[in-house]
Amino acid sequence: MELLDLHLGRPVHRGALTLFPIWNGHAVSARGYDLADDRLGVEERAGAAVVAELVVTNPGHRPALLLEGELLEGGLQHRVAARSVLVGAGASQVLEVRCVEQSRWSGTGRHARSGRRAPPSVRAAEGQGATWERVRSFEQRYGASPTGSLLEATGSADARAARLVEGLRPLPYTCGVLVCVAGQPVQLEAYDSPRTLVAGWDALLQAAAVDALDAPPVPTPGRRARRFLDRALAVPVSGYDAGAGRGLQGASPLCRLRMLAWRGRAVHTVAVNPRHPLVAA
Repeated sequence: MELLDLHLGRPVHRGALTLFPIWNGHAVSARGYDLADDRLGVEERAGAAVVAELVVTNPGHRPALLLEGELLEGGLQHRVAARSVLVGAGASQVLEVRCVEQSRWSGTGRHARSGRRAPPSVRAAEGQGATWERVRSFEQRYGASPTGSLLEATGSADARAARLVEGLRPLPYTCGVLVCVAGQPVQLEAYDSPRTLVAGWDALLQAAAVDALDAPPVPTPGRRARRFLDRALAVPVSGYDAGAGRGLQGASPLCRLRMLAWRGRAVHTVAVNPRHPLVAA
């Protein structure tokens, strides 16, 4: 695929977690957009809120990138961004989301953004029902939440997850990471800039560690990682609306791929292994 030129490095192993660094041959130094910050507004739809949709408003003077997997807290219920979106300067954009707090529909219309990311198993769920099932699985492992909240259900595991990935930092010039758990790839995430990876590194690793805590401590061999990357690069894609950018997605029996493209490059790429037990459960 012309938009992607990704290369794996040597992995790091921590318990069940194996992390392969990713270099991007199309990386840029000047992104031309901003990562979504506190100025970005995320709110329920005016007049009639919708579980699967929020509205993102960018008051800034450059496009702003909001990443798939970001947890959006508050509102009428906590949500997770189902796709990345690039919101144009001074523009508003409908964002596809999924609920990660099933038993609450009350509160304010505005969502807070702490930069936290959902675990790969939750992000990979296909549809709202499957997302709630993943949240319930965390409740069974770590304790029930009064409102079925992913944030509350995983709260007791946060300290253990932080210890698992403590001290890990992205290598210079890397633009992504392939997350593997218990001997198999789970999720590849790559960006068009090392700056984007650095900014989201802690949240990305913390979320992956939550999935890996109780898994068997089996390292993932390089051959499996390279095979998964080859499969991701071979997935045929079709387009969808992604705000100021262009969304591309596709699937094979061995890989699900989604990209946000802008100015001829892949700004954010996510590839998921549908056969991993964390995804197929």
